Amino acid sequence: MTMDEVREFERYIQEATNQKIGVFPPSISISETPLSSCALTGPASAPTTPMCTDAPESLSVPKDRPRKKSAPETLTLPEPVPILNLYDTYVYEESV
Repeated sequence: MTMDEVREFERYIQEATNQKIGVFPPSISISETPLSSCALTGPASAPTTPMCTDAPESLSVPKDRPRKKSAPETLTLPEPVPILNLYDTYVYEESV
């Protein structure tokens, strides 16, 4: 099923649902009512948001550590392994 088919199916299901049970307004509303001071600070057990975006020194990467290489400069392939076929002649096959 392609993404377009999925979207079309979801649209069809949503329209059928709306026709059957009707359209409901969202249950969450956003208002301009100011929050209480307790809601702004949160409970004492809640984690605090840091005032700066710099990582603490304990999490910084040491500058003297060499960078890890993601791949070797050259790749080596294994040598083919000779196998004996039914006619007693050698055939070379790539090793796995």
